Amino acid sequence: MIFEDKMTINAPAARVWDFLLDPNCIASCMPGVENVTQIDDRTFDAAIAASVGPIAGKFSFRAHIVESNPPTEMAAEVDGIDSVTKSPLQAKMAMTLEPLGPEQTALAYRATVDVKGRLAILGEMVLRATATLIVQEATRRLRAQLEGTNAGP
Repeated sequence: MIFEDKMTINAPAARVWDFLLDPNCIASCMPGVENVTQIDDRTFDAAIAASVGPIAGKFSFRAHIVESNPPTEMAAEVDGIDSVTKSPLQAKMAMTLEPLGPEQTALAYRATVDVKGRLAILGEMVLRATATLIVQEATRRLRAQLEGTNAGP
């Protein structure tokens, strides 16, 4: 599955970059994320509670920044497994930041997500619907926190 979008955030690029590098800031944007542990400056472990169709459980995962060109480009990989079906998940993500002015930044992202095992049997449509809801909420929270609005988590 591929997820991609571009948004404008009313915050300077350096602030957006710093926010994206902080695992606790990112975790605060993602619904269901818990137990964030920073391993080093490029790696962190966490878990996310989610329901996919009739299956509810937690994905334990490790995220690792594999490429970084501050403050404009970043690539990361995520490997995880869910607690119920033991289905593995792998994702590759890329983000780019483009300053649009001193207080405005364009953030573009692309994520390729591969789920295998019993969760994959549910079908791409169910997985995509669940992931889309999580991404939409994370985007809303990210914008709210960076722009200082009251729509935070």
